[in-house]
Amino acid sequence: MARKDVPTILVLKAYEEYQKHRNEFPYEILSKWTGEPEKVCYSAMERDRAKGYIECGVSLRTGWLTEEGKEFLSKYK
Repeated sequence: MARKDVPTILVLKAYEEYQKHRNEFPYEILSKWTGEPEKVCYSAMERDRAKGYIECGVSLRTGWLTEEGKEFLSKYK
């Protein structure tokens, strides 16, 4: 149960999934994919926001990918 067990690529894919369907928040998607607790997944989201891959308005859970985040994600498609 550590933030390092939730890789950036999965965090960004969770945001992409959230933007498409909006039925689950990114930390819920990450928790389902990784089996990690939601608080660990949220911490990974905070880490990647600090790296500049995610932007948000009122709440990190309803954020979106920045251009840097989209570029990072595109390297794995």
